[in-house]
Amino acid sequence: MTKRILNNLLKLTSVFALLFSVFAFQGDSPCDAKALKDKAKKQLEPYIYDMSKLTHIGYKAEPWLKEIELPLFIGEKYRLVFNTEALPNQIVISIYNRNKDSKKRKLLFTTKDAPADKREFTFDLIMASKAFINYEIPAGDSTAAGGCLVFMMGYK
Repeated sequence: MTKRILNNLLKLTSVFALLFSVFAFQGDSPCDAKALKDKAKKQLEPYIYDMSKLTHIGYKAEPWLKEIELPLFIGEKYRLVFNTEALPNQIVISIYNRNKDSKKRKLLFTTKDAPADKREFTFDLIMASKAFINYEIPAGDSTAAGGCLVFMMGYK
């Protein structure tokens, strides 16, 4: 019985070692969160870092929209930074003053007409209580690996 336990323990240890080695070398993968955040943080200056969010993007057979609500303090100045280098396909980032169901919604910023090779975007936002960030994800191969983007915010 002791031999069987030792064999099972050896097998389990081998599986964990294999999994660890697979995940340990993913620093070169397109979703290297630390590298993306470090690059985005440089774009914040002279603003003070407040928060960041790594969003994984998967592609579907049809285009789709992801909306994120961003609560803000009125009277503060904010800088929003987006790094999309780790996305295989460019997405459109738009910032609105209200959610997608509002009839009084106004577009504040968009990357729609940005050059295809531009992968970092910065927007300064003043006097808002909320912002709504929309990621318009184009149709793609749903079986292929997606990518990720970093959103970072700072205040003054």
